[in-house]
Amino acid sequence: MAFLISLLLLMSATSASAQDALPHYPDDVQTTTVDGREIAFVDRGEGAPLLFVHGLGSNLSLWREALDAFDDSHRVLALDLPGYGLSGKADVPGTMSFFAEVVTGVLDERGLDAVTVVGVSMGGQVGLTLALEAPERVRRLALVSPAGIEPFSPKEAAALKQATTAEGILNTTDEQVRQNTALNFAEWIDRYAWIIEQRLALSERDDFAAYAKANARSVAGMLESDVRDRLGEIDVPALVLFGAGDRLIPNPYLHPDMTTTDVADRAREALPEATVRVVEKAGHLLMLERPEGFRQELHAFVAE
Repeated sequence: MAFLISLLLLMSATSASAQDALPHYPDDVQTTTVDGREIAFVDRGEGAPLLFVHGLGSNLSLWREALDAFDDSHRVLALDLPGYGLSGKADVPGTMSFFAEVVTGVLDERGLDAVTVVGVSMGGQVGLTLALEAPERVRRLALVSPAGIEPFSPKEAAALKQATTAEGILNTTDEQVRQNTALNFAEWIDRYAWIIEQRLALSERDDFAAYAKANARSVAGMLESDVRDRLGEIDVPALVLFGAGDRLIPNPYLHPDMTTTDVADRAREALPEATVRVVEKAGHLLMLERPEGFRQELHAFVAE
C-alpha cells in the first residue's frame, strides 16, 4: 500500500484507487497533485467550464446529479478539497484563501484559465474568496446557501470555534450523524440516506482523524476569512440561491430571530448586481432537494 500511495503521488493525474473508494462516488474520479497534496476530482464533458465546490464535511459526490445534467453541454469539474472525500487530509490549514489557492492549482493542472464557480455552503465562500483574490479565474459565480454572508460578532465566532473540535467530530455517534445530516434538508426522505451511509463509511477510514481536524479548522477558517466587507469588489455575474427551509443558515442557536430571507437580503445588499432567490420547500442542500429547479436556474444563468 505504501508503494501504491507513493506511485499515485508521483503521477500527475491517475484513476482514484479502488481501495480508497467511498460509496456513492462517480465512477470517473481521478487524482492529481497540487503543491504536494493529492486532490481527487472529476473532469468530463466539453464546452464552457463549470467548477463545482462542495461544502463543510462533504465532498464532490454531492454534485453527482448536477455533473450528469451538465456534462452534455459543458465541461464539468468537481473536486474534493484537501481534508475531504478522497483528497489528502494531512495538515490542512482550513482557511478560505488556502482552499482558493488549491482550486487555482487544480485549474492550472487541468489547463483552465477561467470558470463558472458553483459552490455550496463553505464552497460558496471559497468561490467568493477566489473571485476576490484571483478575479481573472472566475467568469461567473453560482452560490447555493453560501457561507460568508451571515454576520457573526467576535463573541459569536469564538463560541462557534470553541464548539467545533476534532474530538467532538471523532466522537459523533451514528445517531448524531443521522440527525446532523437531516438538518441539511427542509424535509427528510430516504432518497438522501446515501449521505449517511457515506459518512459512516468515512469514519472507518484510517484518515478519519485528519478529516475531523480539517473540519474543525475549516469552521475557524470560515469565521476568520471574513469576506462580507469586500463583496462589493466582485464584478462578475452572480446567482445566489437560498432554501426557504434552510435549518443551518442562519445559525439557529446564535441567530434565532433571523430568517433565511434576512440573510438573502444581506446578499442583495452586498452583491447589488447579483440575482438572489429564495427557493421554497428547500433546505441547505437545495440542489439535492429541488434538483430540477436548481438545474433550471443554473442552465438559465450560464446561458445568459
